This record gives sequence, structure tokens and C-alpha cells, in this order.
Amino acid sequence: MEEIWKDVVNFKGYYIVSNIGNVKSVDRYVEGKNGSLRFQKGISMNIQENKKGYLVVILHKHGLHYQKLVHRLVAEAFIENPYDLPQVNHKDANKHNNCVENLEWITNYDNMQ
Repeated sequence: MEEIWKDVVNFKGYYIVSNIGNVKSVDRYVEGKNGSLRFQKGISMNIQENKKGYLVVILHKHGLHYQKLVHRLVAEAFIENPYDLPQVNHKDANKHNNCVENLEWITNYDNMQ
């Protein structure tokens, strides 16, 4: 499978996510404390497991940090959600398998089943 990259929703210009669940920052210029600009090379982000067994990543923007679920980042970037369904399901129940083919948008009720 070819790895395809798209912008992380609400983090365009900062981070990208792939169809297989990798996340990395993008090359960009960052303003220092004295107002000067410095080049920051993009890197692969550290993905960790949370207490519920899901993979998460910490993203930074405007001095704030955000813990994001990797499967949700993949779904938001790659899977249309025309009915505005609230949750992302792992079809094979493996919380570490964040490939786009293994994810789907579902209702709260369906997720409880």
C-alpha cells in the first residue's frame, strides 16, 4: 500500500497524517521569542498508547498542546462524513490498526454494540 499524506484538520501547515496512521510535522518557519524566524525541519511524531489502549499524539500550535487520537486524525483527513457521525470505529477491533481501510464513522449507539 502506498502511503498517502494529508493535512491534519485544524493543523494545516503544522502537521500531516498518513492513510496508515503515521503523523509528522511539516517543514516551516517558527517565530522565536525575540521575533526572529528560524527554520524548523519536520519530524515524525512520537505516538503513544493512552490508558484506554488507543494511539495518541501530542500536537502543538500557537504555544498550546493538544492530545489527539490517531485514528480520529486519519478518519477526519481521509473518510467523508456526510451524516456528521460522531465516532470512529476500528472495524477489526484492533485499536493499533489505524489504516484508513480499517476505520469507519459510526453513531454512538452502533459503537456501543
